[in-house]
Amino acid sequence: MPMDFPNMDSLKRVAKCHKFRQPRPNEAEADYRGALADHVQPRDQVESCEIRNKVGWDQFSPAQNRGSP
Repeated sequence: MPMDFPNMDSLKRVAKCHKFRQPRPNEAEADYRGALADHVQPRDQVESCEIRNKVGWDQFSPAQNRGSP
């Protein structure tokens, strides 16, 4: 099932599910998003791409599809 991760609140929720740290004070969303996606990638490449792209796989643009593993 595709999932969207449009904002920091959604990232915090999925981080908890994956037992990943919460954002550091003043950490940029883009930096946290990348670190979380890296953490998730070995377990679920599709979800990792969804985190990086902010939208579920069913909404990926052609460029996002080409960039996916």
